[in-house]
Amino acid sequence: MEFLNKIRDWVQDLEEKDFFKYLGIMLVVLVVIISFLMYRYYRKIGSLQERIIDTNEIREEKVKEILTKHEIVKKRKAKVDAIIAKKEDFNILEVFEASLKKLNIEWTKREETSKDLPELEKYIESELNASIEGIKMDKLCRLLQEFEKNERIYTKELHIKKSDPKKTPEAIDVSLTIATLLPKAETT
Repeated sequence: MEFLNKIRDWVQDLEEKDFFKYLGIMLVVLVVIISFLMYRYYRKIGSLQERIIDTNEIREEKVKEILTKHEIVKKRKAKVDAIIAKKEDFNILEVFEASLKKLNIEWTKREETSKDLPELEKYIESELNASIEGIKMDKLCRLLQEFEKNERIYTKELHIKKSDPKKTPEAIDVSLTIATLLPKAETT
């Protein structure tokens, strides 16, 4: 309380001219401080608004991209459904053996497996793993072309290594995996 009394006494002892000079200085300082605070506030608001605009633009682009991908997936799914509907009793082993017979190729071992694909509710994937030894590269290319002609089959893996030159010179050993989608058997 004594501090306030000292300030009051000091103000009362001032002459009128000095009082208005100090009052003007205090008002100028107060206006400068308020102006600085307003400048910082509006600058920060402007910066945040720019970030919001940028974020919304990025979000819109990603949404458009996702919707475009979704449309592509829907079209591909419809195409797959149409292909599978043509022949539901498709057998990958028959197609594989027919292609090998057509090109006069002998396989050394094969294994057929099926697995459930959670992302495709209506289908299972049937895979055929086969090994072919001592094949020439041109025959392998023709075999792969035969697989490409059949829209139900797709090549998943292909491993090529050089054959034993003593057995078959200029030949390769191939391990390949082809697959197809088959409709799931409906359970009642």
